[in-house]
Amino acid sequence: MNSRVSAARRAAFDTLWRVESESAYASNLLAYNASDHRVQLSREDRALVYELVLGALRWQGQLDFLIGRYARRPVAKLDPGVRIVLRTGIYQLRFLARIPAHAAVNESVNLIRERRLKSAAPLVNAVLRAAAREASTDISDLIASITDPLERLSVEASCPFWLLERWVLRFGAEDARALALAANRTPRTAFRIRPGAEAAVNAWLDSHSITTADSALTPGAKVIEGGRLWPDAEPVREGLIYQQDEASQLVARCCVVNRAADQTRVRFLDLCAAPGSKTTLVASLLPDNALIVAADLHHHRLRTLRELASRIGIKTLRLVQLDAAQELPFDENIGFDAVLLDAPCSGLGTLARHPEIKWRMTEEKINELSGLQRRMIARAARVVRPGGLLVYSVCSTEPEEGESVVADFRARHSEFRDLTRERLVELGIDPSGLLTPTTGARTFTHRHGSEGFFFCTLWKRR
Repeated sequence: MNSRVSAARRAAFDTLWRVESESAYASNLLAYNASDHRVQLSREDRALVYELVLGALRWQGQLDFLIGRYARRPVAKLDPGVRIVLRTGIYQLRFLARIPAHAAVNESVNLIRERRLKSAAPLVNAVLRAAAREASTDISDLIASITDPLERLSVEASCPFWLLERWVLRFGAEDARALALAANRTPRTAFRIRPGAEAAVNAWLDSHSITTADSALTPGAKVIEGGRLWPDAEPVREGLIYQQDEASQLVARCCVVNRAADQTRVRFLDLCAAPGSKTTLVASLLPDNALIVAADLHHHRLRTLRELASRIGIKTLRLVQLDAAQELPFDENIGFDAVLLDAPCSGLGTLARHPEIKWRMTEEKINELSGLQRRMIARAARVVRPGGLLVYSVCSTEPEEGESVVADFRARHSEFRDLTRERLVELGIDPSGLLTPTTGARTFTHRHGSEGFFFCTLWKRR
C-alpha cells in the first residue's frame, strides 16, 4: 500500500483539527492559508482543501450518522482525530465522485498512521470500505429505519435537531428543510468594487475568465456567476475588490443619510464595526467631510479594521475602543445622524460560510445574546439625534435576536418608528419579499441566495 498522504488532505486535517480543538473558524484559517505564500499548494489542491473542510463541516451530522452505522459505536467516543479522518473520508466517497474510492480509503488510513493513531487504522479501513460499498445508496434509504420524521430530516439535512425543530415550528417542514439544505451549499461570492476602479477590475475579471452579474438584492453589489475569486487575487490584495455578502451590503446602505440641514456634516457611528465591511462601505458612500466613528470592543479588531480601511482607500475613519453594552462616551446632546448596531449574534444566518456554528450554538447561547443585544440597542438609541436613524442588524435566523429585540426596544422607546419599508423603497428595492410580518426585514439563504440577516431601520422623531 502506498503510504503517501497528499498535501491537500493533510492541510484539510490540520484545519479541521484547529476548528475542533481551538474553536477556530474554518473560513479564517482557509483565507489565511490561501494568502500565506509559505503554504505551497497548487490551485487544485487548495480547492480540494476548501471542499474537504467546508464539506465535512456542512455535512457533519449526516457523516456522523454514517460513521455510527459502519463503526457500530457512538461517534462521540472516537478519538477526535479519528472522527475528522472518517468524516473527510466518507465525504469524499459520497460527495466527490471524481475521487477514486481506493484513494479516499488508502490516504485516510495513511493519514491516521501519520498522526500516530496507528491502532485506529484497522477501524478506519473497515469503516471506509463499508462506506464505499454503500456510497451510491441514497441517504433516504439509509435513514428509512428512523421512525421520528424530524430526526430523519435532521440527518438528511445535516442540521442539529433543536435548530431544525425551531425552524419547522416557524416555517413548516418544507421551508425548514429548504433552509437547512441551503446552508450546506457553497455560497455565491458577492463583492463590491472600489469607486473609480470599475474599468481596471472588469478588465482583470475578463482576463481571468470570471463572469459576474449585478446583485438582484442590493444596489451596487456584484455576484460571481463563473470562475473563482481567491482571497489572494491581485485586485483583492490591492483593495480594488472587497468580498462582502449582498445582505451585509444592504444593511450598510440603509445607514447612508444625506447631510442634515442643521449640521455642517454628516455624523455616522458604527458601534460594532470590526472587521469593517459595513463601516467602509458606508464611508465610501458619504461625503468626504463626514464624521465617521468606528467603534469596537477589542483593540486588535480595530487594528484589523484600520488595515482594511487603508487597503481599500478609506481615510476618514476615527477609531474608538469601547463596550457598546455600557455608557457610550459621546455627547447625547449632539447625537449622530445615523448609528449602526450590527450586534454580536449567533451567526446562524451565515451557516453556508461558517458551518461550524450550527454544531456550537445552543438555545441558551441565543438567549444570552438576546439579552446583550437588548442592552446594546438601548445604549445606541441615546446617541441618535432627533430626526436621525438607528439601524439594528444581526446575521441570525432567530427572532429572539431580531424581531423580539426591536419589539421590546420600541415598547420602551415610542419615539422610534420603524422606517424599514420606506428605506428600502428609497434604495430602489421592492420591500415585499423582505419585510417580516411584525417589524424590520429579513433575508434568507434559501430565498434570496444571500446570508440570513435581520435588519431594521428606526427613525427617531424630532
